[in-house]
Parts: sequence; structure tokens; C-alpha cells
Amino acid sequence: MERKTVRILGVAILAALLAFPLTAGAADFKAELPVAMTCPGQAPDGQMVKLVMGRAKIPVKYDMFLEPKDLAGHKTLILILGGSGKGLGSAGVDLREEMKRAEALIAEANKQKIKLIGVHAGGEDRRGDVSTKLIDLVAPKMQYIIVRADGNKDSLFDKLAAQHKIPLTVVQQSPDMGPVLQAVFTK
Repeated sequence: MERKTVRILGVAILAALLAFPLTAGAADFKAELPVAMTCPGQAPDGQMVKLVMGRAKIPVKYDMFLEPKDLAGHKTLILILGGSGKGLGSAGVDLREEMKRAEALIAEANKQKIKLIGVHAGGEDRRGDVSTKLIDLVAPKMQYIIVRADGNKDSLFDKLAAQHKIPLTVVQQSPDMGPVLQAVFTK
């Protein structure tokens, strides 16, 4: 009888933990409007995050080809941490160009003291070779990261966040990012 009680209690605790985002210092991270957002890997995840932000009533300037000069007047830059070979081909760019653009955006954001948020919303489907190269380049330079749990099954983002001392929030589904982002942009 005791084993059954312990098992039930364990399941209840696990369910409670899954109901809320996992955080590592993320509750203290704050950012300001206006927000610019781009997806250096040309993945469709940016559209999902734009939709989530719209539902959360957070205005965002989303531009798949955002350039450093376009950051003027913004206080936060969100970089989508996911890539798509098909998206790169459709956009007529290659991964090297996009990685250079990402580095230039990060450099300009740092110069202008613009907050940097990395978002991985594509889950396991967006953890291929293109995404891995972008994540390795971009994620360590972020000031805050939000990631879907299924995109972190191997704990890659946990390791990056711990190694680079970056606050991290892990959510179960992309729509769960809405309340997290609302908290980030609420003073």
C-alpha cells in the first residue's frame, strides 16, 4: 500500500511541475518595449512567436531580414533559435550569411544596450543541423532564453544557460510562452 501512495504522490508532484514553466533566475529578468524580432535561420517559428506575442498583447516588429540599422529605437531584440534548410532556400540566403547577420545584430544590440532574448519555439523538429549551428552561435550571447521542453530533451539549453549564466525558462507548449513574455515585459 505504501508503494502505491508514494507512486501517486510522485505522479502528482510531476504533474504540478509540468503545469508551470521551469525557471532559473528568469523571474528577475525584465525587458522593455519596443521589441524587434527576427529568425536568422529562416524557420517558421518566428511566425508562431509573433502570434503568441500578439495574443499576449505585446507589440513586436517582426522582420525576417532585420538588419542592425533597423534596431534604432528598440529596447529589446528577440532572436528565434531555430533554422530551416527549406526556409533558407526560399529566402534565397545561406546559413553562413544568416550567421553573419545574427552576429551583426547581436553586436549592434550590445552597442545600443538592447536586451537580447533567445526563443526556441520549434521543439524537437527544429533541432537539426541548421538549428544546432545557430544555437551554438547565438544562445550563449543571449541575456535570457525561453525554450519549449521538447526542444530541450537532451538538456542542451540547460547546459548552455548554466555555463553562460543565462536565465532560462522552459515551457511545455509554444502558447505557454505568452504568460512568460508578459511577465518579462511587465514592470
